[in-house]
Amino acid sequence: MRRMPARPQGPGDAGSLRPRGYPHMATLLALQAEGALGSWIESLLTLDGLVTHWQFWLWFTLVVLIVEILTTGFFIGAFAPGALAAAGAAALGASNNLQLVAFAAVSLACIVFLRPIIVRRLTPTTLPTNTDALVGQMATVIDTVPAGGNGRVRLSNEEWRATSDGHLPVGEVVRVLAVSGNTLKVGR
Repeated sequence: MRRMPARPQGPGDAGSLRPRGYPHMATLLALQAEGALGSWIESLLTLDGLVTHWQFWLWFTLVVLIVEILTTGFFIGAFAPGALAAAGAAALGASNNLQLVAFAAVSLACIVFLRPIIVRRLTPTTLPTNTDALVGQMATVIDTVPAGGNGRVRLSNEEWRATSDGHLPVGEVVRVLAVSGNTLKVGR
């Protein structure tokens, strides 16, 4: 393994890439990029001078809400409160950076805290279907149901085989307690 010779690292030393008193090249590039980025952000937030900052954020809120209507899951909509916060910051005269920070912070908080609450409230509860939906409904005995034996009941204009723990005479109105295959377990 070949070793590289040691090189002096201090400013102004013979091995240094920059003379004493001058900033790093990376610092110069960062400052240049920041200026360009700042003017790009200014151009974006004013739509090249067509609107003010707070108007941009209100239009952005409207666009976000329209996109949310077309999608599901309340993910895009979580950015709307952030855009409103940025609009408020812009109306109060905040800088571009502060507007972006307000937008990012409020949007992140809404995604983390508000989105789960709204999704939980918008998610429908599961409804029983098929034979599970029959449990709890009322039926009329049309063939005597002896205790522990089989009889027949009418439920929603359909005849069902029925069992019961007690004797049920014809004409009695009963409640469906459970469904097992094509047999209803009924009771008073």
